[in-house]
Amino acid sequence: MIKSKDLTNQFTMDQDYDYAADSLLLYITEDYEYQKSLRLDDDIILDFDKNDVPVALELLNASKTLRVNKSSLLQPIAINMQVCIGKEKIRLDASFSVFVHQKLIPKDLNWQVSNDINLTETKSQFATA
Repeated sequence: MIKSKDLTNQFTMDQDYDYAADSLLLYITEDYEYQKSLRLDDDIILDFDKNDVPVALELLNASKTLRVNKSSLLQPIAINMQVCIGKEKIRLDASFSVFVHQKLIPKDLNWQVSNDINLTETKSQFATA
């Protein structure tokens, strides 16, 4: 388990939604050098920079993953997300706020996988502006 505050990164995220592909990309607004991607499952992909810091989250089949209509994803989405990389596990906890029929509806996404690719232990916090 990660306990040191020194390991925490904080980032602001932006987003792009491709309606035709139903793909939602959430990425940090700071410049970074992409290194690799990790599939948490068939529809959830985390991207990392050269320092093993998570820099983007892509949701394929985003409307299905978040259980909302595709048109709801055309509007800006509020997100608060934390990625914890431990020696053995990588954990993603994300809270999305999506407009559905002009009401803000919370949607949560929680995922955990083994750290089989030996990413450096860290904790990162992300939010939309």
